[in-house]
Amino acid sequence: MMKPTIKAALMSALLFPGLGHFALKRGKRGCLFLVPCALAVVFVLRHVLQLVATLSDQVANGTLPLDVQTLSDRIDAAVATWPGVNVALAICVVCWAASIADALWLGRRRAA
Repeated sequence: MMKPTIKAALMSALLFPGLGHFALKRGKRGCLFLVPCALAVVFVLRHVLQLVATLSDQVANGTLPLDVQTLSDRIDAAVATWPGVNVALAICVVCWAASIADALWLGRRRAA
């Protein structure tokens, strides 16, 4: 049988930040990690899907050649101009790492 501490840390690490806290019956605290990370993921996905739609329309219309290097250059140029995407990705990384550490800390404190 897996210890609740390890189970919570693995849930936060492998599934999504904050989910391990729900296994430890600390849902409100888990939402402190889950909500900002989910909002950041939605923000990044919205930008990515807009870019994919734009590029696929341009390829379908024939205004953009179906060339890997050209598409890669266009993607790099678009990503460089996105405001806040680096901040959103940093929020995801910080929430993920903090959620794992906090789940381990809560689980060990609860076991003691």
